[in-house]
Amino acid sequence: MIIDMHCHSRFTRGCDLDPKLLLKRAPGLGLDGICFTEINCIDGAAELHALAKESPVKVFVGMELTTDRGHYLCYFPDPEAVPDPVQMWGSNHERPWPAREVIEKIGKMGGVVAAAHPYDRDTPVAAGDFVLGLQGLSAIESYNARRKPNVNNLAAEAAEGLRLPSIAGSDTRNDLAELGKAATLFKGKIETEKDLCAALVAGQVWPVIFGGIPPGLASGSDAGPTSGPPSKRREGGGGQRRGGRPGGRRRHRQ
Repeated sequence: MIIDMHCHSRFTRGCDLDPKLLLKRAPGLGLDGICFTEINCIDGAAELHALAKESPVKVFVGMELTTDRGHYLCYFPDPEAVPDPVQMWGSNHERPWPAREVIEKIGKMGGVVAAAHPYDRDTPVAAGDFVLGLQGLSAIESYNARRKPNVNNLAAEAAEGLRLPSIAGSDTRNDLAELGKAATLFKGKIETEKDLCAALVAGQVWPVIFGGIPPGLASGSDAGPTSGPPSKRREGGGGQRRGGRPGGRRRHRQ
């Protein structure tokens, strides 16, 4: 199955996309499912799940949390049972939520955490190499369709160094055309969020890129990213390099 693991809709502040439009468009892009990861919000889970009754693709619900050291995609076996983040950590207007505390709490709740675009310097307080010493991560978002090639290359190298699986998503915000430009290939059939979490923990996932390999990702990988239209997809190897600088040496930065 191919699932876009990072999408936003009107439940995210500043985004006005109707989730019904995303679900309607998904099949034509080769997607089997969409995971809605609203920013610092999961109170739309019940409404999003209700859309699954009429959706041509599977509907999954996660959450993207902003912390003092980057953004993290969180997936749960039972999203509707997850409290609002403010109930767990209080308001983040004056003090950002601590990344280590957030990830530890998500793990105790049975959730799975992936670092989202960790090397994007345009993200306030980007995680950077902080992820290399962070306990509790289950995956790295090694390809985000809205980020620059060098940002994705560094994330892919981090996943390789940490021996964590790589995932990908479009990070769709306000433009419906962004949907499906990147997604994640799951080895087996994913019916529920519980299945999704188990597959992530098992590492049975691979990044998928649609529409050709972007500049900067074309070199370096013996198991390169999937590209081209859905009928011509190729599988990459789990946790393997998706491109980057020759020789694979990391440039450390915060």
